[in-house]
Amino acid sequence: MQGPHESHAEALQAAVLTATLESISDAVLMLGHHWEIRYMNGNAERLTKVKRGDVTGRSVWDVFPEAVGGPYYRAYHKAIETNTPVTFEEHYAPLDLWTEIRAYPSEEGLTIYFRDISDRKATEAEIHRLAFYDKLTGLPNRQLLLDRMEHALALGRRTGRVGATLFIDLDNFKNINDTRGHDKGDTLLQLVADRFNDAVRSCDTVARFGGDEFVVLLEDLGANAEAQAQEISSKLLLAFQAPFEVAGTEHYTSASIGVALFGRETAGIEEILQRADLAMYQAKAAGRSAICFFDPVMQSRVSARAAMEADLRRALANQEFELHYQPLAGMTGELAGVEALVRWRHPERGLISPIEFIPVAEDTNMILPLGRWVLTEACRLLSRWANDQRTASLEVAVNVSAIQFHRPDFVEQVLAALSQTGARPDRLRLELTESLLLKDVEGTVEKMQRLRAAGVRFAVDDFGTGYSSLSYLHRLPISQLKIDRSFIWDASRGGHGAAIVRMIVALGKTLEMSVLAEGVETAEQLAFVTEEGCHYYQGYLFSKPLPYNELVAFIARY
Repeated sequence: MQGPHESHAEALQAAVLTATLESISDAVLMLGHHWEIRYMNGNAERLTKVKRGDVTGRSVWDVFPEAVGGPYYRAYHKAIETNTPVTFEEHYAPLDLWTEIRAYPSEEGLTIYFRDISDRKATEAEIHRLAFYDKLTGLPNRQLLLDRMEHALALGRRTGRVGATLFIDLDNFKNINDTRGHDKGDTLLQLVADRFNDAVRSCDTVARFGGDEFVVLLEDLGANAEAQAQEISSKLLLAFQAPFEVAGTEHYTSASIGVALFGRETAGIEEILQRADLAMYQAKAAGRSAICFFDPVMQSRVSARAAMEADLRRALANQEFELHYQPLAGMTGELAGVEALVRWRHPERGLISPIEFIPVAEDTNMILPLGRWVLTEACRLLSRWANDQRTASLEVAVNVSAIQFHRPDFVEQVLAALSQTGARPDRLRLELTESLLLKDVEGTVEKMQRLRAAGVRFAVDDFGTGYSSLSYLHRLPISQLKIDRSFIWDASRGGHGAAIVRMIVALGKTLEMSVLAEGVETAEQLAFVTEEGCHYYQGYLFSKPLPYNELVAFIARY
């Protein structure tokens, strides 16, 4: 039997404990041995949205029936059964509440401390979203894609299940940015992302890889993987058939898709992406709005091109290039000049045709130092010729690439080459293509006029094969049209080439330009171009391109 002092002390102790539990920031729930709620503090009431007067004495599982069998239920039972504390974090869906739990078993039952961590979880989710999802489209970003690809490739190696990576690039996306602004471009990307998500399976990953590039990861495509990948790729292309509503205006666009399959092979993530990227560029080359599957031949072409690029850089440094000169003739057989043609004397492969290396040089901008060298060497030849009566009247024609010509300092480069070598400007003829002339017409006219004022002359190379615009032609200080060899050969076979040659000659006469026929290789062809009124010709009938020493011997015969 307790005395009054003991009862008072126990009551005081209970009051202090209650005051303490009510003042702490944690929610507190005390359960008895039969899971009955013995006590809950104010924070527990607030978080669980129940009144303690209504639930005290009731089973916690009756008050929160949704928790039965779930993570809370299993953790609390484990604490009682093992007589050890448990700590965990869990989301309680009925209250949309993230909780951090610490539960301690005792002789009286189970005391649970919990707190609301919803804000922290939201912050963590936002950090995760920013780290792994694209801010603009909401799609998985590159990092998350790479993580999922790593898992998919590992699964493929282990099980043999075939998957595919689709590399997608929007066609002409730059147009909407340039014409309507980047905000409209962003809107289009968001709309495209939505359509992509609608076109794929729920197990597939659509990721924004960067800019206007998307990657779709297809996993477990089954026995007929290529057909399945083709079907999904076709659905993605179909997503572009309907116009996109961008700020009240209909906008049509398309995409090119490259597909790379993977399975038990040992290729890594970067290699699979590179294969899909190569296939995508092949799709663009096929006319855009197309699907192309990777094959090893593509890789061989890329490897060969990479080797060519590396060799070109070495060749520039080692001065492996040389000029050959194809003589130009008047219609009575007199020597009128030469066209300077660059050749590459490779230390292992021998003489390499410009058809092989010029496209690579242009794509890599190596055409700029190479073009400067050609121009300077041609001017040096003119300078040497000026001191010889037999060659003083001859001209040298030099091909100029569009990349070269459209450099802001092109005019200064030409004038510098003339000044440094002492060459006569009126003996230098720069050969330009039609497509070059039609880009930035005003700037082109201005550059040509400045050089023409200095004495330099111009010819249009391969005339008739490009996109001629006669409205521009009369504005340009051009003195010669060169008829492409294809028309000469077509004329000799009875095709429409003869009519085209006649039209070009008539045009040259009207615009007071001389006309040179290229690719003349037979006496019959020479007779034809002579009869039609051409002023000059070049081709193997007169002479093939010659190294300098052979050119000297050739000139000596005239």
